[in-house]
Amino acid sequence: MKAVVDTNVIVHGRGSYAFDTALMVPEVLEEIKSSKGRNNLRNLKYEVRTPSEKILGKVRSKSDEINSPTSDEDEKLLALAVQTGHTLVTDDKPLQNLALHLEADFEGFLDLGTDEKYRWELNCSNCGRKVTGSRCSRCGSNPDRRRVRCNS
Repeated sequence: MKAVVDTNVIVHGRGSYAFDTALMVPEVLEEIKSSKGRNNLRNLKYEVRTPSEKILGKVRSKSDEINSPTSDEDEKLLALAVQTGHTLVTDDKPLQNLALHLEADFEGFLDLGTDEKYRWELNCSNCGRKVTGSRCSRCGSNPDRRRVRCNS
């Protein structure tokens, strides 16, 4: 069985996985710096792939829609999982949430996966007004990100 995995799975792996081949994006390899992580990687069958721009665009669009705090690497991993149809293995809760919104299969690695959809609202840290950009249009302060449950 193949699975799309994030860096945490490689770095904190214990040598026994529920998959036999790990799929990852190039950025995952770049992040593995510890000797334990590099050793785990040497003992793992893996493939490095890049998702299509079309599917990555779909993932980024949903991420923007819910103001997700996921990284570029996270979004590429999810796009790879969607593209290949393989399960995404990650303990990253915002990434799991984005997968829920896109109806992609995922599972936790050391923790249970989330089963609740949410989105993030940006609110001014000073006056509390809802913010759509990088600064409040009323007072100019920076926004804070607040998680809000979704009904669907």
